[in-house]
Amino acid sequence: MEALRQLAEGGQPSLPPVPRLVPNPYRQELSREERTRLASCLTLLQRADWRAAENTLLELLTSGELRSAGSRALASVGLAYAYRWGYEDVRRAFAVLMPHLAEADAGLLPAESVEVHVHSMAANLYASPDGRIFDAGKMNVHVARAEALLRPAHVLYAEVRCQLRLAEVAAAFYLGAPELLARQYGRLEEALAEVTDPSLRLMATHGLAHEAAIRGEVSLATRRFRELSQAAARLGYGLLEARSLAFLAQHRLDEACEPDEALAQVRRARTAFDGRLGRCFSFIFAARAEVDALLRLGRFPEAEAVLEQGNAVVEELSWTPHYLVVQHARFLYLTGRYADIRQLAHQLSSYTGPIQQALTRAYGCWVEALADWADGHAQRAAEGFAATHARVLELGGWPYLRRDCAVCEVGARAAAGQLPESRTALRRARAILEQFPSTWSTALLHRYEGWLLAREGNLREAREKLEASLATFNLAADLPEAALTRRTLAAVARAAGEPGAEVWQQQSEEELRRYGITPPPDFHTDSLAVQEAPSPDAAPRLGAEALAVPFERLSVRGMGASLIQRELVAVLEGLFPGRGPRLEELDSQGRATPLLGAASDPASEWVEFGDGCGRRLRVGVAGPLPADGRALICALARLAGFALEVAALRGFAQTEAPLREPEGAPEVPGFIAASAVMRKLKTELAGLSGSRATVIVTGESGSGKEVVARALHRLSARADRPYVAFNCAAVPRELFEGQLFGYRRGAYTGAATDHPGVIRAAHGGTLFLDEIGELPLEVQPKLLRFLENGEIFPLGETRPAQVDVRVIAATHRDLGQLVREGRFREDLYYRLQVVPVRVPPLRERREDIIALARHFVGQLTPEGQEPPQLGPDALAALVAHPWPGNVRELRNVIERSLAFGSLPAVLGADRLRITG
Repeated sequence: MEALRQLAEGGQPSLPPVPRLVPNPYRQELSREERTRLASCLTLLQRADWRAAENTLLELLTSGELRSAGSRALASVGLAYAYRWGYEDVRRAFAVLMPHLAEADAGLLPAESVEVHVHSMAANLYASPDGRIFDAGKMNVHVARAEALLRPAHVLYAEVRCQLRLAEVAAAFYLGAPELLARQYGRLEEALAEVTDPSLRLMATHGLAHEAAIRGEVSLATRRFRELSQAAARLGYGLLEARSLAFLAQHRLDEACEPDEALAQVRRARTAFDGRLGRCFSFIFAARAEVDALLRLGRFPEAEAVLEQGNAVVEELSWTPHYLVVQHARFLYLTGRYADIRQLAHQLSSYTGPIQQALTRAYGCWVEALADWADGHAQRAAEGFAATHARVLELGGWPYLRRDCAVCEVGARAAAGQLPESRTALRRARAILEQFPSTWSTALLHRYEGWLLAREGNLREAREKLEASLATFNLAADLPEAALTRRTLAAVARAAGEPGAEVWQQQSEEELRRYGITPPPDFHTDSLAVQEAPSPDAAPRLGAEALAVPFERLSVRGMGASLIQRELVAVLEGLFPGRGPRLEELDSQGRATPLLGAASDPASEWVEFGDGCGRRLRVGVAGPLPADGRALICALARLAGFALEVAALRGFAQTEAPLREPEGAPEVPGFIAASAVMRKLKTELAGLSGSRATVIVTGESGSGKEVVARALHRLSARADRPYVAFNCAAVPRELFEGQLFGYRRGAYTGAATDHPGVIRAAHGGTLFLDEIGELPLEVQPKLLRFLENGEIFPLGETRPAQVDVRVIAATHRDLGQLVREGRFREDLYYRLQVVPVRVPPLRERREDIIALARHFVGQLTPEGQEPPQLGPDALAALVAHPWPGNVRELRNVIERSLAFGSLPAVLGADRLRITG
């Protein structure tokens, strides 16, 4: 477990002692004949001629021609390589390699020519997708041992380095650690540059295609998977062709391709691997795409059969079941098997395997929320989706589940009648889809937005959104979702009082029954007042010709972001004179920051749009509009959004954030505040400089809570006295009281000397209690006594000791919820809440991103070197990222970007290693 922890933190675990049984000072090197015979096998492996390589190696091993232990070990490494990468038979490969691991440990193999290959192969097997073999700690140990033996003069130096990087990437992926994954992908890309082995180059490129997908560059990932399938076919590498086709099918389905295209790719995958795909790990991904396509065609019995086959492979490999869970849950939802959905949630939530355990359980929470929704408990479902999203962010922000949670929360809150909350969730979902696009998920979000607009009483716009959703589902040939959308459209038409709506609704219900779909209880129009259909001639119209010149003005190539924004407001002023058009930016909570335009009269019409880089904007005008006025504003806003995205992609984005505080801003050491919310927080901290009141700092992990605590200390009259930080989550429960309050020698077994404890160590200064929510319940009364009376009882003492300490506590947990659960004392909770301070997450203060990034670039550039400038594309990428790890993640990204190679004059987006 310690090795796993150190691996997740990016370090190397301390290596266990190598058990040398009887060290042999005369390790027998390979003879020239043995090298020649094995070299021909290496050529076969590099050409991905797995069958010929297997037969030749088996013949060599059984013929007795390989007389030295080293040559036999190398032949076995070749066999294991073929079984692992050619056939995906990890257990067979492991059985072949195991005896030679013992020989390597015993010192019986030539170190640099043989042992390094044994450890490299072992690292890849321990990073393989088999729950009985996967062990990230052992993988890391074998990587370290191989690197200790590897020399630049080695004839396969580049290839072995690349194999080690592949093992690290696989382990990071299967651990579900996005930040570690980004770091390992960077190292893999660097190692790949010098590799000439054609099959190994394809393996590494396959890993880089996944990196592009996880980063949200879906079109790049699709292109890479297509090119990989073609290159693997030319080389005759059946397994990699099959894997690439499986992932290509899934990405094309996300792009709303027709299901028959995806099914054809899955059939090609099965053929490419000689019909053996159903027995290996890659089948799980092919099954996922096949089930998705079959569900879209309404072929539910076939989809169920493929799901059963996929789940059987998962069980046989002792692997996490979450890879098929979205398709499985959707199948159960469409067919009305709601009790089975809850059973699936229980299976995921109780998963105890070693592979992505926390992420698998998070998927269980998502399925549980879906079960609540199916059972008609929309509000509980919405809270479940939101809680799962928060949990995923804590785990590093796995993008696929984040997207599913965000989209589903919009629909669940709309169904529950929580309209403001649904509108907030909608903004969050749009931002995620801009960073991690999916045509199918966007169509689903349009349907949920249609529900929301209908609940808000805006039936005309609701119909527009639903028609857009229906058009996409029809284009994707998704029969069930198209039928469900038609049902919702009919319900909205009925609420709008449209003629023939009753018949339309009956037809939609009949269509669902024909497909075998159980209509879910997700949308009801009972609460909607029936409205009369408006007369088409009720108000004047501007007409489509009014858009000709505005479209020309907004589509000028080469405009920067600020110019596009000004042009949009100017165009609206020309179309709607005297209506005070204005442009505002919205944060994730819907709070608006004015950017351009007049604000004398309140806007009567607002239209939201995104810039393709994670920012949400809205444009509004005041007063009554022509009948087609809102439609014209929507069209112009969408065009401006695309223009802003193109400007960012072409490097014309002018994403800027102030680096200097406004005049008269209070000086707070080490505190960077470019956003209004952080400048306000900075002022509040300065106002607390003369106080000794207890402060509780709340906020997500990595948001900067300790920076706030240090700032409070430096601003206070205690700045010259001790500042002591104590992490309540890092101390074993049995040692907690002694570490906090101190103890006398002999107070308990092992107390060999007096220990003052951190409270007395901070006497006269400030004590920072980080993660106060982890404080053991039995220690909480003593801390409360200290906070109220300023006295403590060290262990072994009979009299209290008076201490003068200012306490600042911090937590990322909801202490109020812990109180309700009985895990935190209510009296201590209220004693800590003297001065509450909340540090907002980085996604709620995007103006700080550039200022912080530039600060970290300057801080992390080696002394004596000129810090690089952040390029326009890098600025856009930084602002666009959701930053689930907050400021800590941003610092890690900058540090990682500066760590590879020499410092560039301009740090571009290609050097930034951002994931999730």
